[in-house]
Amino acid sequence: MRNGTPNGDYVIVSNESPKSTLIIDKYGSIIVHNISRHEVAKLIVQNFLLSIGMSEDNLKLERGEILVQFSLGKSVLLELAEDRFTDIILDEEIGALRIDAKRHNCRIILFNNGKGVVLGQSSKNVAKLATKYWSEQLENEGALA
Repeated sequence: MRNGTPNGDYVIVSNESPKSTLIIDKYGSIIVHNISRHEVAKLIVQNFLLSIGMSEDNLKLERGEILVQFSLGKSVLLELAEDRFTDIILDEEIGALRIDAKRHNCRIILFNNGKGVVLGQSSKNVAKLATKYWSEQLENEGALA
């Protein structure tokens, strides 16, 4: 495949402008990584298909989950946070809180240094709202230092 690097059952294609990565499986499904706007992802895939001489006629797009990294700028008192909230468990194996952010339909993994990731959400803005909400909750309970 043109400009593609085979990797097991997948082919990886890197783009510079806009910076993105296409992951193509053996069935022809394409995942666009590092692009959050649906319209831009569609244009990238259309351009790729045209560059390899394929039609875009049967192109179907689905919006998947995103991964959002964040930093609260404060340390987190893990044990205190776990004690104060039923939606929080301390995962000893990774040394982080697992927050079931039901209100925002996602999950948050939060480390004691205040850095974390939001999982299971398809909207960057909703992920940011979840981070803000839980930051305020932890602050109100004295779990941020």
